Amino acid sequence: MGVPTGVARAADSPGSKTFIDHPRQGWFFYQDPPAEAEEDAEESPVSVTIDGLPPEAWLEPSKYRTWFKGLAIDGVKLNALPVTVLRELVSAKKERALDDPSVENVSSYIKVQKEAYDRSQRFTDAWQIAMYTDPKLDYASQHPTSTYGHSVEAEIKRNTEEQLLAGTADRVGLFFFFTSTCPFCQEQSKVLKVFADTYGLTVKPVSLDGVGLPEYPQPAINNGMAENVGVHMVPMIYLAIPEENFLKPLGAGLMTNADLRERLLVLLRNRGLLGERRSQG
Repeated sequence: MGVPTGVARAADSPGSKTFIDHPRQGWFFYQDPPAEAEEDAEESPVSVTIDGLPPEAWLEPSKYRTWFKGLAIDGVKLNALPVTVLRELVSAKKERALDDPSVENVSSYIKVQKEAYDRSQRFTDAWQIAMYTDPKLDYASQHPTSTYGHSVEAEIKRNTEEQLLAGTADRVGLFFFFTSTCPFCQEQSKVLKVFADTYGLTVKPVSLDGVGLPEYPQPAINNGMAENVGVHMVPMIYLAIPEENFLKPLGAGLMTNADLRERLLVLLRNRGLLGERRSQG
């Protein structure tokens, strides 16, 4: 019986020429014999016709890729194949063509790939026709995707919101808490006056130091209301809806006209006081 390669013979004593000639083994010098090379698990393509495919290949085509690689496509109605089978056939024929790039294999791949492309194109065409004939299915019919369409949509949205805001003027109001010496309050007073006049909103000014501002020269004097509602800094503006006994901060600190508008819209929409924007058409 032969001795496996790389295993020192018992007779090879340390120091002998035979022992020295062996490669370095370390303390555990025994080595398993080299494993035999594993055979390629991939089977060769099976030559088969469309009628010769196993019934299971139509249900689970991915398990029969070897069969699809060798499938003769001449005479096969590719446009009648289920999409799951066509998808597997495209992948299998591509692999076959890459493994063996003969003219025949590449031609087969091109044919099935062309059918997959044509089928995708037919789907795309049908999709577009469906949207053209039923605008409700087309997102762009209600939400334009072009730059011009965006600008028109934004203008429509703004005009609608302007009307909605103006329509709530008789139901809502604003409380403005300030001190006469606060520079931010002085600037906020100017912005708030323009904002309120734009939408016809009533503003109830409340001075914490008892002195008014040019825009609101005769404010209410704080009688403890600021502390009761939680005013912790100025300027501060609250939204009030009297019929609902609703009072909530609109914001604190210096806010622009756009800030006031956006925050008021959010609060009113949340309270259900704004109707849904009408769609185009």
